[in-house]
Amino acid sequence: MACSHFLFSFLFIAFIATSTALNCYQCNGSDSSKPFQCNEGLTADIDIKPEPCDAVYGAKYCIKTTGRFQGIGTSRYCSSNHMGNYCNYVKQPGDTLWYRSCIYTCTGDGCNHAHASTSSINIVFVCVVGVLLRTILS
Repeated sequence: MACSHFLFSFLFIAFIATSTALNCYQCNGSDSSKPFQCNEGLTADIDIKPEPCDAVYGAKYCIKTTGRFQGIGTSRYCSSNHMGNYCNYVKQPGDTLWYRSCIYTCTGDGCNHAHASTSSINIVFVCVVGVLLRTILS
């Protein structure tokens, strides 16, 4: 009985931690105030940090776009909509080249630093603890 109360309390606390405001990398590759900060891959020497998505109502996703979305370059932002995960080759009227444009959607704080979709670390942690507790209690 005590173990079930402990497990319930642990799961409750773990899921409360995930209900805090989402923090995403928010930048635009064409921002002249921070040139070369919002590249396709963020490295350790970049000054950009994840920021709260308070300005976007109902933000649940972090987005990263590369290629030709509102200009050429990379942008990262918060969204209340799942934008998908795909790449297209785009050629606008007057262009001589085709541009590879990609969009990546993910959930979890700071997940839009790279192109891989990232799941919440809390969910993985809860699953591992659940399996361990089940093994111990069996």
